[in-house]
Amino acid sequence: MNEQSFCDAGSGPVTDGDRVRAVVGLLDALSPTGCSVPELRDLASVLGRARAKIDSLMCQIAAEVERAGAGAGTDAASVLQGSGRLSGRDARRVAKVAERLAEMPNTAERLAAGDITMDHASALVTAAEQCGTAAVDSDPDLLEQAKEASSESFARQARRFAAAKSPDRGEALLERQRRARAASAFTDPDTGMGRIFGAFDPISFNLIEQAFDNHTDALWRADGGRDGQPEEARTSQQRRADALFELITGRDAATRKPLESAGGGVRAKASAQLVVVADIGVIDGTDPHGRCEIIGTGPVPPGILAELSPDTRLTGMIFAGQGRPLWMGRSLRLANTHQHLAVAVRDQGCVTCGAPMHRCEIHHNREWENGGATDIDNLTALCGPHHRAHHNHQRSDGARNENHRPATAPSRNHPQTNGARNENHPQTDGTRNENRRPAGRRQQNRTRDGPG
Repeated sequence: MNEQSFCDAGSGPVTDGDRVRAVVGLLDALSPTGCSVPELRDLASVLGRARAKIDSLMCQIAAEVERAGAGAGTDAASVLQGSGRLSGRDARRVAKVAERLAEMPNTAERLAAGDITMDHASALVTAAEQCGTAAVDSDPDLLEQAKEASSESFARQARRFAAAKSPDRGEALLERQRRARAASAFTDPDTGMGRIFGAFDPISFNLIEQAFDNHTDALWRADGGRDGQPEEARTSQQRRADALFELITGRDAATRKPLESAGGGVRAKASAQLVVVADIGVIDGTDPHGRCEIIGTGPVPPGILAELSPDTRLTGMIFAGQGRPLWMGRSLRLANTHQHLAVAVRDQGCVTCGAPMHRCEIHHNREWENGGATDIDNLTALCGPHHRAHHNHQRSDGARNENHRPATAPSRNHPQTNGARNENHPQTDGTRNENRRPAGRRQQNRTRDGPG
């Protein structure tokens, strides 16, 4: 190994070999072999903070390269990709974050301390591009959320923050995203396989993703679903490819015949639904800075309301009191439509992994078999895999503790979370055409099928 000498803060020059041996020695001392689960959690936490520190150093390297390499044909991303062995995408992301961190000392400090990860820092930088670095870096609550939340959950929180702080409520961002839409279909010269690529604004992608997932699920059920062996018919990747083919062509993937005439074939249709949540003040214009977002997509400009067709379904939703049958007790086992909407607005997706609501099932925190009621404060959104894993875990462990819940659900008096208001400031679950504005509603909920 080339024993190159370079600067080590506070202790003078050290060699490349010295530093590598020191780091490897520390990692060997943290071997997970023989550790208990609590010890493994502690070890993962330590390594997570160490990884954040490494990311911080990579950002500092990128910043120094830009300062030292100006005019020399060397840029930060190429150094990180070549010498740092990062992928091109990761190298560009680190370089972008490094450039912004120079103006965001509080964010840089938290990354260097290991309090936040590169994913959190990237979400903060993206928010800063929309509403300004000062607004993001000087907000202690937002930085604290970054410290406490998972990277997926915080990305949504940062988008919501940026939309609220942005002067145009994200109109310019959405317009840029729509102009940047692109798609291509080409043949791979090495394999001869045809490939399709597409990039869409988040609202359009929400609808595409739902239609794709829904049809893939229909094919999974046609292959045997839970009761058979669907993987014996085709793999999950093959099923997804067939779903895409059928949605685009309207033909059966196996026979190439039109699906309408294919015996027993699944009729391909782009079934999808947007659930838009908006404060009543956004709808009637009295509070233009109120909440407006699409479940599964995040904050959207209030101007999106004008794009909805006149036949869009409008539903009122009250999160407390008796305005909606959110507490069904033991009269019904399955959650009704209003409860599905309420859980969607509250949980925003799977409470374990953040999967979108169209992939989720409604779970009883206290099991129905153990006396659990179909009440909104006993219901939680879980994606299919986590729902099944939860029930498999309970079966293997025996009767569950009825006080245990996969996620903290709100009380009956305050059933809304994730930014929802109290019953004096209810939310809407959708939007509507200005010409169909009802009077006297405190909150409106709207769902719609078709393009956004």
